[in-house]
Amino acid sequence: MDQSVSHFVMYVLAVTIAVCVGIVVLFKGVDTVPHGWLGIGIAALLVLGSLAMTRLHFGDPSDH
Repeated sequence: MDQSVSHFVMYVLAVTIAVCVGIVVLFKGVDTVPHGWLGIGIAALLVLGSLAMTRLHFGDPSDH
C-alpha cells in the first residue's frame, strides 16, 4: 500500500474519532461516553496515536 494512502487513512481515523466523541459530548454530555472521562482520555490517545502514525515513513529511503 502506498504511504500517502496509509497517512490519509490515519487522518480520517483521527478526525472520525474526534468528531464522534465531540458530537456525543456536545449533545448528550460526558456521562453518555462509555467510561466517562476515562473514555474521552482513551479516545484522545487514539487520536494522538493515529496522528503519530502519519509521521512514520516506510519503503525505499530514496522516496522521502
